[in-house]
Amino acid sequence: MFNFHKVFKRNLKPLFLIFFSLYITHFASGDWNFFRGSADMRGVANVELNLPLKLKWDIKIGRSVFATPVVSGNKVFVGNEEGRFVALNIDNGNIIWEYKTDDIIEGTACAINKSVVFGAGDGFLYCLDQNSGKLKWKYETDGEILGGVNLFKSKSDNKNYILVGSYDNYMHCVSLETGKQKWKYETQNYVNGAPGISDGKIYFGGCDAQLYGIKTEDGKVHTTMDAENYIANSIVVVDSVAYVAHHGNRVAAFDLKKKVRIWEFGERDFPYFASPAVTNDSVFAAGRDKRLYRINRKSGAAIWEFKTGSGIESSPVVSGNTVFIGSGDGSLYGVDIKNGKEQWSFELGDNIRSSPAVVEGKLIIGCDDGKIYCFNDNTTIKK
Repeated sequence: MFNFHKVFKRNLKPLFLIFFSLYITHFASGDWNFFRGSADMRGVANVELNLPLKLKWDIKIGRSVFATPVVSGNKVFVGNEEGRFVALNIDNGNIIWEYKTDDIIEGTACAINKSVVFGAGDGFLYCLDQNSGKLKWKYETDGEILGGVNLFKSKSDNKNYILVGSYDNYMHCVSLETGKQKWKYETQNYVNGAPGISDGKIYFGGCDAQLYGIKTEDGKVHTTMDAENYIANSIVVVDSVAYVAHHGNRVAAFDLKKKVRIWEFGERDFPYFASPAVTNDSVFAAGRDKRLYRINRKSGAAIWEFKTGSGIESSPVVSGNTVFIGSGDGSLYGVDIKNGKEQWSFELGDNIRSSPAVVEGKLIIGCDDGKIYCFNDNTTIKK
């Protein structure tokens, strides 16, 4: 006779682990902890927004907002041009707390483990308590910090470490808990973009036109390669291939094992300041030539292009079948991934250099008008 109770008991543990894993995955998708949503900097959201989006709230926090908002729980964190860093209520945009630094905050923060960490033009890396905004520690570099912050968990001690580049020509690795330096790696010029992480390596570029792969544990070099043009944004590495949109007016793919360029794409002679988004089959890149491109990840051939009214410095984010992008023409666009046609747009009215943060039911972005905008998706609106 079939013993249901015995079978259920035998399978209770694996069933629990499956449901627990699903819960953790769903919970994690509720946050946008990093500049590009995840530590690998791929710019792909874990959730799909249903169009049309509708403005939920907006709030002016001072002068221009270049940084991308990050989201942890019910809080949005972002800094602005005048060195003001704020925590906002995600439901209504109300300011929960603010912290003032001595210089511009251009890079995106990292919000993790009840802390939020960001760099500023005064050369300091700041760690604040997410709930109170109180300073936990600050770490000084010898140059401006204008890029975003990343984080990894060390396999050797199971502790979290912050990564940030500085205009002192170093990539810095700092303990999230104490603010003490673990290591730093010297490059030949300024380090601009937020570093990405892939397979236990830290990948980044800078003004010395080099691609660097650094081991997370000890800061020792794993690989370097000449990109031939300086890199003002984040690079994405997938399967040992680096995807770069650089200042030499091109998007390129580099095989880091063979140290060869696989392909190069460029329609016009305008530089790329926005970071690319990388999916399983495509690279999405936006440049000063007013265009967003979808490029075949394997061949480097253009699939489509979408034209806006001005140059683009906002980095694209893929959410389901839509790629979202802000433009210098003052509009936020939702573009169909399949055909490159506009699905939705909203006019903010000023240059958008901040990039979208996408969480369940919401898109949040900053603007040069000094405001943070939060949009609900169609599902949230119906509720």
